[in-house]
Amino acid sequence: MQRRTWLKRVVHAVGAFTGAVVVFPAFVTALSPVLRRPESSRWRVLGGVANFPLDQVTPTTVKVGDQSAADPLDSGLGDQLVYVWRQAERQFVVFSRSCTDLGCPLNFDPGSEMFLCPCHGGIFAKDGTVKAGPPSRPMDRYANRLRDGFLEIDLHSVPPMS
Repeated sequence: MQRRTWLKRVVHAVGAFTGAVVVFPAFVTALSPVLRRPESSRWRVLGGVANFPLDQVTPTTVKVGDQSAADPLDSGLGDQLVYVWRQAERQFVVFSRSCTDLGCPLNFDPGSEMFLCPCHGGIFAKDGTVKAGPPSRPMDRYANRLRDGFLEIDLHSVPPMS
């Protein structure tokens, strides 16, 4: 084999390797919806119905990560705070804690019954509608369901920023 032929093969091999390094993450991202776990694993238990008093907003945490997850991106994510408003005996609204303006963490003030954003002064009513500030849309709500006396939410029903 001549030196020129060998050098061409080395350059082609390095080019192929570099191309694979660039394309592989895009390939994994494109296939990730197909490779995800079944839809039932998207639902997480918030707690028993009795833990949420009628007509009150209750902050509670939900486990986001799954320690036994096949997907390494889902493991070790910890807990996330959400707000649960029990409107009626079997009617709940579960709000994301993130402001819809820039994603800052909202705080609920029980005295005024308003959600307050410390970043830009956004104010949301108890029902999640915008009352003041820069947010242009209401608070994000998680899909929820009652199952065997427990309130569950669908983690994928709110945009990832939340």
